[in-house]
Amino acid sequence: MVLTILFISSLNFFIFQVLPGDPTRALLPRGCGGNQVSNGSCSFRAELIAQWGLNLPVAQRYLIYMANIIQGNLGTSITVRPGVPVTEVIAPTLSTTLALFGIATIITMWLGLLLGRIAGWRRGRASDVVITMSTLAMYSMPSFWVGLLLVYAFAFQFPIFPLTIETSADPIVNLLDTMYYWALPILTFVLVNLAWFSLTLRNSLTDVLPEDYMVTARAKGLSERQQLRWHALPNARLPVVTASALYFGWIVSGAIVIETVFTINGLGRLTWTATEANDYPLLGAIFLLLTIAVVIANAVADVLYMYLDPRVREA
Repeated sequence: MVLTILFISSLNFFIFQVLPGDPTRALLPRGCGGNQVSNGSCSFRAELIAQWGLNLPVAQRYLIYMANIIQGNLGTSITVRPGVPVTEVIAPTLSTTLALFGIATIITMWLGLLLGRIAGWRRGRASDVVITMSTLAMYSMPSFWVGLLLVYAFAFQFPIFPLTIETSADPIVNLLDTMYYWALPILTFVLVNLAWFSLTLRNSLTDVLPEDYMVTARAKGLSERQQLRWHALPNARLPVVTASALYFGWIVSGAIVIETVFTINGLGRLTWTATEANDYPLLGAIFLLLTIAVVIANAVADVLYMYLDPRVREA
């Protein structure tokens, strides 16, 4: 994990070195070349480049970057909130994203595994075809398009849900209004990502059911519920654990689109704002935190494998 994170940190640094321009272009007017410092704006740009270390060799900037990472210093925001540590910029948006997509992920996993269990156990039947085709159809739809359709249908044509969040002095009322406003973003997330879990479990069950131990379980006279709970699901859940770990890496890309469509001040929208403003330290910190989360999620999945599969534990 440590070597992987160090490699990702290095890759994270060099990716931003190949991007065109520099953050000063987002703050100052165009037309100032690197050697043109005659007027105030151009001289200020030269001062900013020197202050931020953008005039240093790439190798020297890399060593400074890695030293700061090891010390836990992720840098300061340049354009989004100039001079503010990126951790302070990220913290409030991260909590919003974790709350919103944490709820959405729990609902998605529960409903997806339920549908996958039904489709896998009744493979080839009408219920399997309906669940598989409907989840695949929703999975193929762009999340921004689904979100806009839901907004148009349930917030505009039929105003069941609000278009904006109304603030109140009462924190309880604020919380309830926020949860009410989050209904459509959560529904968008669930519809688009439902197939990830349902199809994974369905395909895994399809591979497990023809096995000899399942034939033995049926021959012993076990009920369908006992066969599914005691024999099929314990062996079919392993690919689901792997898919869940990889799923955390995809959540962020979905968060960017959904939070932008529904104007939610979360980590996804902050990523888009930082991209537009060329805030390289903020972008680098966001990508680094997200990749570390994916690495940790995969490590947790490896540990869970030892508890879920005796073959892995004995090996």
